[in-house]
Amino acid sequence: HPRDFGPDIVEAIDSVPELCDHIHLPAQSGSSRILRAMQRTYTREEYLEKLSMIRSARRPISVTSDIIVGFPGETDRDVEETLSLLDAAQFDGVFAFQYSARPNTASLHMADAIPEEEKGRRLSVVQDRQREIQIARNNESIGQTFEVLVDGASRRLNQWSGRSSSNRILNFTSPRAGLLGQYVHVRVTSAAPNSL
Repeated sequence: HPRDFGPDIVEAIDSVPELCDHIHLPAQSGSSRILRAMQRTYTREEYLEKLSMIRSARRPISVTSDIIVGFPGETDRDVEETLSLLDAAQFDGVFAFQYSARPNTASLHMADAIPEEEKGRRLSVVQDRQREIQIARNNESIGQTFEVLVDGASRRLNQWSGRSSSNRILNFTSPRAGLLGQYVHVRVTSAAPNSL
């Protein structure tokens, strides 16, 4: 959670090679006004400071996040602030969702509910922007080699998938059998929005 995130986490990742170089830091919104309405304990500026800490690490750290669109009272300007946060953060991945009311929450009775159709439109805009970012970021990995923990096998002959320590999904071929659960080195030859 952003409220618990400090430089000690970045220092731990930098100094302990066994720790993965990936952080999931939920933003929820790029608008401080909406973050306050969500009763989050941080502002947009504070969130960006935490990202700056991560980006200043000695080794590259992958960052993923969560975004919610359509929170009661969210305006077009708030959505624009979320899009600009995506541009500034350059997340490696985002889990984006439409707001839905949850029992026993303060937001359940808030005015200015966003119509479902508009929530869907806003979600598509956020997902499209993040897709562009992910394509560009993943293209930067072409030619690099990653150590991958193999966690899946395809039905297709010699097709495998796994994750790097930065939580990137890599799909690859290998004539070797029994790779499930093994570490292998994989060179990236192409990139898609969600995998290498």
